[in-house]
This record gives sequence, C-alpha cells and structure tokens, in this order.
Amino acid sequence: MRIAIIDDDPVEHVILRELGGTQSPDAEFDGFTRLDDFLAAGPERYDHVFLDRCLPPYEDYGDTLPALGQSGYAGHIILMTADAPPVDTSGYRFRVTGPVDKIALLEPGRLAACLQA
Repeated sequence: MRIAIIDDDPVEHVILRELGGTQSPDAEFDGFTRLDDFLAAGPERYDHVFLDRCLPPYEDYGDTLPALGQSGYAGHIILMTADAPPVDTSGYRFRVTGPVDKIALLEPGRLAACLQA
C-alpha cells in the first residue's frame, strides 16, 4: 500500500509516517509539501492520500480537490485539518474520508481506521 502525505508542514509527514509504521507496517509513505509536486510525481501510484486543508497557493479543499479530480486520481483521499469545515465531495472519482482533525489521528487505531474507511 502506497500513501502520500500532502502537507506544507514537514513535521506532519514525520508524525504520520511514525504512526503509519506502527498501525500499518506494510505501508510505504511519501511526503509532499506542495500539491503540484504530488501531481508531478504521478498520483496514480498512490492508494491513499492524506491531504491538508491549506496548501499554499491553494486556499482550501475547494481548490485542491478539483485539481486532484482533473489529474485522474481515483484512489482514497483523507482530508486533514485542524479546523473541520464542511466539504462537498460529490462528483469526484476518488473516495473521500473526513475532514479528520489532525490531533484525532494521534488516537490509537484512528489512522488505520481512516485507511480502511
């Protein structure tokens, strides 16, 4: 299972990799600080994507989800945020979980549950 973490804070990459390694030992994690870098790397390579709400220069999920949809990504996206506003995720090929509070991902088993959702 290949998982991408798209968050402009590299500390979040470290935290999710560590948690993911304990909850899903077979998972491979790659981190990206910009959505455009993820898109250039080939989104089709990933089964799951942890996506931060605010990724400059994009404003929020209203900007990043359409970009992912246009890329042809058809996997699973887990929306992460410190503030969980409602998000319309209808009309995309990919599956969406969340938004999930980043702090909630620290709870035992929560990250694994998101990956299975």
